[in-house]
Amino acid sequence: MRTLLGDRVTDVEAHRRSLRVDAFGGPEEFRAFFKSAYGPTISVYRNLADDPERTAALDAALLDLARGALQDGALDWEYLLLTARRAT
Repeated sequence: MRTLLGDRVTDVEAHRRSLRVDAFGGPEEFRAFFKSAYGPTISVYRNLADDPERTAALDAALLDLARGALQDGALDWEYLLLTARRAT
């Protein structure tokens, strides 16, 4: 943050947070959501549209990710919350 904004900000703080997500009924719903609603994943699928093998590999990788992350129908996502004050 300091590299990006330099002396234009003060009081930069970083906090790790966790968010419990229980929106997916299973790995297939997880994959379907990311294929249709998450911009970076949509872009990758578009770039792979002409390559069925790589598309299938991405499908499998997303299912594997979901199987490893989902526990009792939910998963915990960690994110980093950065805050700063504008320098006066």
